Amino acid sequence: MKSARWLILCGVLGVVASRPALGRSASVLPYPVSEVWSSAVRFIRVDRGYVVREKDQASGYILFELGEGGKTYKGSLELIRATDDQGRDATRAAFSLPELPRHYEGMLLDKLGVKVREERGTPAPPLARKPPDRGPPDAGPAPPAR
Repeated sequence: MKSARWLILCGVLGVVASRPALGRSASVLPYPVSEVWSSAVRFIRVDRGYVVREKDQASGYILFELGEGGKTYKGSLELIRATDDQGRDATRAAFSLPELPRHYEGMLLDKLGVKVREERGTPAPPLARKPPDRGPPDAGPAPPAR
């Protein structure tokens, strides 16, 4: 009886593990959305040759179709205004290819990052951080009370 349950559990896990990963992959690019947008459209349409079905710069998304292995898959790229860990204006780029394995999304993110760096150059330097305000300079210890 235990072995039958074990076989059923293994079968269910095998089916779940063989399905493509659903969701989306994202990364933060150290460039403002206004600089990433045009590079992203060229990357999808020209560099990758995907068919752009819809795009909206104000809302920050691109819907596209890609061909792989004789099939057509739907995908999206979302560009969201963000701040990176160094305080710069940045863009959170998120690819979603729900019918394909997640590594496709990661590969596209990596290649988009390279494209943006090639077209836009080195990102702006991090913002200078001011040291915390410590108040007026210390005059030393207070004189002893009499």
